Amino acid sequence: MFQRFVKALGGKNRPKQPEPPAPVQAADRLGKVVSLVEDDRCRVPSDDNVIDTGTVAPKGNVTSILDIETHGTRTDAAQLPLRFLGRQPVLDGNQQLLGYELMLRNRGARQPSVDDALVRMQDEMLLRSILGLEIEQLLGDKIAFIGFSIFMLDDPLLDLLPRTGLVLAFQPVSEYAAWMADRLQQVAASGFQIALDDFTYTPELEPLLSFVSYVRVDVGKCNAMQLGEQVAKVQKHPGVVLLAKNVQTDEDFEACRRLGFQQYQGYFFTRMQPALPPRLNSDRVRVMELLNLVTTHADISALEEVFKRDATLSYKLLRYINSPGCGLPQPLRSIAHALVMLGHDQLYRWLTLLLFSSGKLDLRSQALLKNAMVRARLTERLGRKKVAQELQEGLFIAGIFSLLDVLLNLPMEQALAQLNLPEPLLAALIRREGPYAPFLELAVACEEWEQDKMAELAAACGLDVQEVNLAHVQAMIWAESMDK
Repeated sequence: MFQRFVKALGGKNRPKQPEPPAPVQAADRLGKVVSLVEDDRCRVPSDDNVIDTGTVAPKGNVTSILDIETHGTRTDAAQLPLRFLGRQPVLDGNQQLLGYELMLRNRGARQPSVDDALVRMQDEMLLRSILGLEIEQLLGDKIAFIGFSIFMLDDPLLDLLPRTGLVLAFQPVSEYAAWMADRLQQVAASGFQIALDDFTYTPELEPLLSFVSYVRVDVGKCNAMQLGEQVAKVQKHPGVVLLAKNVQTDEDFEACRRLGFQQYQGYFFTRMQPALPPRLNSDRVRVMELLNLVTTHADISALEEVFKRDATLSYKLLRYINSPGCGLPQPLRSIAHALVMLGHDQLYRWLTLLLFSSGKLDLRSQALLKNAMVRARLTERLGRKKVAQELQEGLFIAGIFSLLDVLLNLPMEQALAQLNLPEPLLAALIRREGPYAPFLELAVACEEWEQDKMAELAAACGLDVQEVNLAHVQAMIWAESMDK
């Protein structure tokens, strides 16, 4: 159970800086290196807004921080924020989805350094990227963690961010504890929720706990005893929520729950549970029967006969179809009405959602459904202009069924055995081959935030960073709209 907590507490040593970071205006610090966030923040920068790296040594700070070529070339400022969007879900003790951490660049670049101007520059680029994400529409009633370096604590650009639903995460530095306490108090008083990120308790950091809402601990860096010590220190401040980061398995989740963590960040709920029996119950078998009937374009009477065996199926299906995410001009009143208005192919995609929500209420399946919905919509948006028109409907199905093995707790071949799927879908789901595979793989990489793999797959799909990020945000907004 504690197999992931046997490693000793890790982390990089931070260089000591005797003086706290002096509050400065970003324009004074950076000059014309990069344009500040303005009302026209999406405008293409002029030729003056560049970084000349021609004189930077090969091992200089610019090269080590920016994930772009800087060997004697002039780097357009517009390139700096070009990072793929990643997300990691945050769940409560019942495995109910509470929100996400949104990630847009290398986490290592947030570490304080002697030359903090470059760190501040990347923070401002991150902030500008976040402002372009339609963050309030994206969140709905969820929360989002956004990580900044401590140098953003004195930056007036923070005022541009919305207060509702957004949690600003800062990694504390013991040497700056007194300065951080003063700034955190002011930032919290302005309406922001604050998290201490990658927290490791030291006496110097004790005052900071009075001004924060969350403490996030990377459980992959601690063993069980060290985690217990961290929890005991934080629990002396009852208003602070303890969040376990990098929870990868159910064993991790259970260990953290017993230790006293209240929220959990990671994809542990998207993993199969080999020790548990399959979850192929009668309700899901009935939905599979409906899916097969729709595949064969069965008559309305045959479909209605199956729905009559479980009245809640009709209710759930019509709730999905009539949600804002579907965008119908008028609500559909019955299954027959839905089939007439949507056709068999569209009805099939909505039926796939019932596999996750049919039968007894299961919060784990609900969290899995939300993840599957984002993945399916993202796969669809990534590939809709890239695959032949007759194959486009299968993009969504590939995304939603890619988690069917986890839902049913069965190997994928067995999970798909009762469904009559065409060969392109089977190839994508079982062998990760065929026309759907590249877009499905890219959607999965966006979840796991594998930056190198995302760049490689995006290039293979003929997509750039902006297209992928826009599709990702739109997929998340769509999935949230399905709850309304």
